[in-house]
Formats: sequence, structure tokens, C-alpha cells
Amino acid sequence: MPAKTTKAASSSKAIPAIVRVRIVCEGLPANRFEGFDSRRNILVTLQTKDGFALPTPAGKDALAWTTEVSVKTDAEDQPDFSGLAVHGKRGERFFYLSWSGERSGMREMFRRIKVHLRDVTAAQVARAHKSDGALVARVHAVAKDGGPACASVPLVGGWNIGKAP
Repeated sequence: MPAKTTKAASSSKAIPAIVRVRIVCEGLPANRFEGFDSRRNILVTLQTKDGFALPTPAGKDALAWTTEVSVKTDAEDQPDFSGLAVHGKRGERFFYLSWSGERSGMREMFRRIKVHLRDVTAAQVARAHKSDGALVARVHAVAKDGGPACASVPLVGGWNIGKAP
């Protein structure tokens, strides 16, 4: 079923109200992190407003999440995103990939990657919708210290349009 479209009051362009987003985390770190506070059984999840979404395999040494987001445009035709997995305020929206691990028998979150949406254009949103695809972001999963990547990380190749599973 095609996604609904909406028209911003100040815009002459219609853009999809719902679009799929796929985040791929590549080059996963070891299942054990011997950093400042040793952890085992490392897991990365997509943080949502009501919990954490588990990934699906996306090739050798890669995991992915696909989620739907709502999109509106502002007066300058810039897309603004909302949804269960979208965090941040208008103009600064992002996704969190949250790392957790076991330490002393407890699973604890210890790092997060921010995947920013600020560089996504209205044209990319429209192309993803028209092709029945998804906006795709790829991030490298390992930090300089050899542990899980954290903070705002650059996308590998920027935002692209790809297939949505």
C-alpha cells in the first residue's frame, strides 16, 4: 500500500507523510570490550521511545534496522522527521544506536551512536517514496579505541536511497 502524502501549508511540493529508513551498522567490534570497564556479550540496538529494537543481519559483519518515520516539510521545504525511533528537536533529529554489554551479571548500556537526519533532503525523501525504497544510512561500528563507536559518527557515503526489506 503506498504511503500517504501531505502538503505543507507553505510549500507547493507534496512529500510522503511516511517513509522507511534503514540504518546499517558495519564492521562490528568484538563481542567483548576491554575498555575502561570491561564488558562481555556486546549488543547494539536501535533505541526507541518505548525500548530497544533488535537488529537483523545485513551481510558479513553488519546489522541493520528498518523503521518508518513521519515526514513534514517546513517553510523552506526542509524535511522534519518524527516517529518512535526519532530523537531530538526540530532541525536536529537523529537516531540512537545503543551499545550494551554484560558486566557483573547485569546488562548495561554504555555507549550510543547518533545517526543524524539533518542532511536528508526533501528530494531524497520523495525518491525513496517513489521507488518504494528507503532512506539508507551506513555507519562504521568501531571507534578509535577499538570498542564500539559512539557520539556523532560520520555516515559512510552519506544518506542514500536503497531497497527496504
